[in-house]
Amino acid sequence: MASERDPFQSRPAEAGAPAPRRDSTRERILREASTLFAMRGYAGTSTRDIAAAVGIRQPSLFHHFPSKAAIADALLEYAVGTALAQIRRIATMDEPASVRLYAFARWVMTHVVTSPYRLVGLVDYEFLNAPEGMPWISRVDEITRYMVEMVTDGVESGEFVQEDPEFLRLMVVGTFNAHHRIKTMMPSDDVDRDAEKGADFVLHALLQDPSRLPQIRQEADLLV
Repeated sequence: MASERDPFQSRPAEAGAPAPRRDSTRERILREASTLFAMRGYAGTSTRDIAAAVGIRQPSLFHHFPSKAAIADALLEYAVGTALAQIRRIATMDEPASVRLYAFARWVMTHVVTSPYRLVGLVDYEFLNAPEGMPWISRVDEITRYMVEMVTDGVESGEFVQEDPEFLRLMVVGTFNAHHRIKTMMPSDDVDRDAEKGADFVLHALLQDPSRLPQIRQEADLLV
């Protein structure tokens, strides 16, 4: 990953905003842009490329989005805006760190894989380090902070292995990224089950007592 910052963070989605129609021109712009960003990167994709992929002229594209950065911003809003709302809600609950982390891990693995957009090229690479991506930095830092707090709680309470919390956080985020890539290449027939297996993997690696995993999974069901 070119950026050292976590990909799973954004500003909250606008409250009450209507969901876009899946067959709308705006939706097609977002889908094609996400594919081009994944293939060529943010810097290597132009609005002309996106318009051509959609089958419209550039003026039509600018009717929906004033710039390439606005397209990227909308994709990040969808990709991780709700994830930020989720981690804010889950991380501050009075539940054991293991239950909170399991609930968030399973939610992330479901949310990202069910996205209608390809998000790897935008989220993982140069956009967050580009001038257009700078407004997102504080939000990236916020989700990192929540993740560190949850992992630290688990280490200090004795639930998790005695290891540097930052190292454990990076391993968790690495698992999120790997799950995203694998399921993008090989779509799942059972997204919920695969997300559960992914969350099981994360917690099994962190727990001092992995035999508690079934109980943790059951308690996490109530949080999402």
